[in-house]
Amino acid sequence: MVVLLWASAIATISIASTLWARSALRGVSVEVAFEPSRAFVGEDVTLRVRIANEKRLPLPIVRLLVRYPFGLLPDADPDPTALRGHRRRLSIAGRTEVELRLPVVVTTRGEYWLEGVDVVVSDPFDLAPVKHEATMDRPLLVMPEPRVGIPLRIARRLPFGSPAASAQLFEDREHFAGVRDYEPGDPMHHVHWRLSAHAGKLQTKRYEPTRSAEVLFALDVANGEPFWHAVDPDTAEESIGWTSYLARQAIHAGWRTGLVANTHLRRGRGPLRVRTSDSAGNEAALFAALARMPNQPTSDMGPVLREVGRRLVRRTTVIVVSPRPGPALSHEMEVLRRRGCDVIHLSPLEAFRRAAS
Repeated sequence: MVVLLWASAIATISIASTLWARSALRGVSVEVAFEPSRAFVGEDVTLRVRIANEKRLPLPIVRLLVRYPFGLLPDADPDPTALRGHRRRLSIAGRTEVELRLPVVVTTRGEYWLEGVDVVVSDPFDLAPVKHEATMDRPLLVMPEPRVGIPLRIARRLPFGSPAASAQLFEDREHFAGVRDYEPGDPMHHVHWRLSAHAGKLQTKRYEPTRSAEVLFALDVANGEPFWHAVDPDTAEESIGWTSYLARQAIHAGWRTGLVANTHLRRGRGPLRVRTSDSAGNEAALFAALARMPNQPTSDMGPVLREVGRRLVRRTTVIVVSPRPGPALSHEMEVLRRRGCDVIHLSPLEAFRRAAS
C-alpha cells in the first residue's frame, strides 16, 4: 500500500512538473536595455531589466543572473572573487510586471554586449526550473571622457559650441538665391563686389535656407608625420575623447555630422569613414565607430583628408582634431580653406600642455 501511494505521488509530481514546464514561460516577457545606451567613461549607467507576467498563474520563484563582459563592473570596487554581474531572486504575481534597475560601472572605452541574461522560472517547490535567456537589441557604447576640458577660446571658434548659440537655419552656399542691400554685421566674404560696383552700394549675397549644415570631424590618432614614428596611445585616446564630446554637441545642435580617421575597424578596408548625414542610423554608426576604433594609426592623415576633401561642398565645416599636424596635413587644411570650407584645427596635446603649465 505504501509503495502504491509513493508511486502515485511520484507520478503526480511528474505530471505537475511537466504541466508547469509547458506553461511556466507562457505569457512571460523579458526586456533588457542599458540607460543611457551611449555614455562617457565615468558617467552613471543603469541596466534596466523588465519582467512581465501576463498570465493569471503567478511565478513563485524567479532567479535572475546577469553577467557583465570585461570593461563593465557591478560596483566601483568589487571583490576580486565576486561575480562580475548581478544575482537576484524574486516572485511575480499574475498579470503584473517587475522592473529592476541594476548599476553598471564603465571603466574603458568600447562597445559592450552582455554575455548573458538568464531568467529561471520555477515552481513553489523548485522541482522543475525552466530557463529563458534574454537578448538585447543594442549594445552599450562607451566613449572616453576628455581629461582636459575644451578651453573657452576653442569653444568660441566652434559654430555649435558653447557659449555661441547655434542657429537652426543655415545657408546652403551651393544654391544662390540673389542679393540684397548690405546690413551692418553681414560677413564681408558674402559681399557681391561686382554687383556692388554696378549698384553704387554694397550688396550681400543671399542663399537658399536649409535646416542642416555639414560638419566633418577629421580625427588624427597619430602624433605627427610619418605616423609610425609618433604613436602615442594616450594622446590618441584624448583625441578620440575630444571628438566624441564635440560630435555629441554637433548632433544635438542639428548638424549633419560625419567622421574620417587614419585608422580602421577591419584590416584591409582602408581608413575609417562615416558619411555625413543627420539620420538616426548614421548617428549610431558614428558613435559605434568612436567607441570601437583602435588608437593605433595606419596611415598619415594628410592623404586621407585629400581623398575625402574632393567630395566636400563649400558649406562643410571641417574640424581637424590632431595633436601635432605634419606638413602634409597642414597643406591639405589650407587647400580646403581655399576651396571655401571652414577648417578649424584643435590640438588636445596643446590644451593639455597649457593646463599643466
